[in-house]
Amino acid sequence: MVQLRDKGSSPKEMLKAAGTIRRIAKRHNVPFIINDRLDVAVAVDADGVHIGQGDVDISLAKKLLGKDKLIGVSVSDIGQARKAKRDGASYVGAGPIFKTPIKSHRPAKGVRLLEEITRLRIPLFAIGGITGKNIGRLTEKGFKRVSVIRAVCENRDPFKATKLLKKALV
Repeated sequence: MVQLRDKGSSPKEMLKAAGTIRRIAKRHNVPFIINDRLDVAVAVDADGVHIGQGDVDISLAKKLLGKDKLIGVSVSDIGQARKAKRDGASYVGAGPIFKTPIKSHRPAKGVRLLEEITRLRIPLFAIGGITGKNIGRLTEKGFKRVSVIRAVCENRDPFKATKLLKKALV
């Protein structure tokens, strides 16, 4: 799955990027979701949207995007995960699992949070501070769905970094 997460572009720039990524993802049969921006997800007919705790409700996202679209929700505790499942989320992204500068104001939750959420039987992605160096701490516990930014985007060789992460998850 590919997620467009862009906190700084204008709506026009984001729509242009989303349209391009959507076409590429569709050509390769890869689900494409938009982070936070339900309006952009609707405009480009994305496969879904990923929302945070302060974003739109799941019910509104489903109403505007369609019932068959993916609705992911960021959670940082078991209570939020329970609510996301009850409200109809397709999956949850839990974290930050490890310390990360992207969410520097939030303490790392560790693998324990993932273990708690697993009991809810909702698809789960680990989020936050995941790198090629620490991914083994997740895979050894059976966690094979991760969301990464820096591990790829800030790597000198993003292609190689992606291949190494993918190999760790297989």
